[in-house]
Amino acid sequence: MQNVWYNIMRGYLKIGLFFLHKNITVLGKENIPKKGAILFIGNHQNALIDAILIPTTTKRNIHFLTRASAFTNKLVSDFLKSLNMIPVYRIRDGVNTIEKNLKVFEQCFEILKDEKAIEIFAEGAHHLKRQVMPLKKGFARIVLGTLQKYPDLEIQIVPVGLNYDSHLNFPSSVSVYYGKPIVANNFIDVENPGTRFSEILNEVSSALKKLTLHIEDTANYDKIIAELNAHKVDYTKPLEAYKLLEKIETNSIKPMPKKRKINWFTPIHLLAKLNSLFPLLIWRKLKSTIKDLVFTNTFRFALIVTIFPLFYLIQTGIVYYFFNLKYAIIYLVSCIVLGVISKKTMNVSL
Repeated sequence: MQNVWYNIMRGYLKIGLFFLHKNITVLGKENIPKKGAILFIGNHQNALIDAILIPTTTKRNIHFLTRASAFTNKLVSDFLKSLNMIPVYRIRDGVNTIEKNLKVFEQCFEILKDEKAIEIFAEGAHHLKRQVMPLKKGFARIVLGTLQKYPDLEIQIVPVGLNYDSHLNFPSSVSVYYGKPIVANNFIDVENPGTRFSEILNEVSSALKKLTLHIEDTANYDKIIAELNAHKVDYTKPLEAYKLLEKIETNSIKPMPKKRKINWFTPIHLLAKLNSLFPLLIWRKLKSTIKDLVFTNTFRFALIVTIFPLFYLIQTGIVYYFFNLKYAIIYLVSCIVLGVISKKTMNVSL
């Protein structure tokens, strides 16, 4: 029954992501082992959107570690746990965080022992930088603890590069790059474990930097981003972005002239907005209250899977009440068609 509920919600969230993003491209799915214990480790630039992109682009049943602050409400906590989310605690969550995390680690050991999958964002926090931040040791400790308890178990790490053309705008595009699996056992000495885990951290970090754009030059980061944007970089294609970055750094590329494009679908966009006026007003109010900008698309996604469909269903009911079922169905289908056309043809905007 748990798997049925998980698959139903995964399917529904996948539909929500379809309407959130202009394009979702998935590459390297052949690198995902069909069975066995796996740690999916990705870069973390878009809050909850990162967390649900991986489970919705692979057939593996995934458990994922989520900040404990999301579990404060009991109803919300029960719902999140039903979707295989596991609360992980930080120092700011209280004095008993270490003891609580030990229980979390034990839970992860058993999940891996059962040859299931766990998703971890090893940078430790989300951010808007096009960089792979230094990785935390948590995932290495989970590997070590599992192997100490189950030494014959093989654990594979699948690095995941998440690449957004825009982190905050709508409708953004995203590519998900699954890298070749890394056998974690080769980097962990169960008999004489170290505490720095430098080898496995470096291996995973290096793999992530090949799957997503990593701008090493922190001092000139803003200038480099401006140059990349001026040359119309496609961040969803990291290999092409790296080639463009190299040309910019060697001054072997000329700036591209700005071209103004006419969007012939603008009337359809306006019609879609008029049809969604009430939910858009809610979004406008909600957006002004977001303190951490990284959560912008998370809140936008929450409205897409709740308020927007509810509003269209209410409107459909009103049409049915005043007219008949035929016109109600036509209206509902029109809402879906307008949404798809707008999402596919709209230029990204806040």
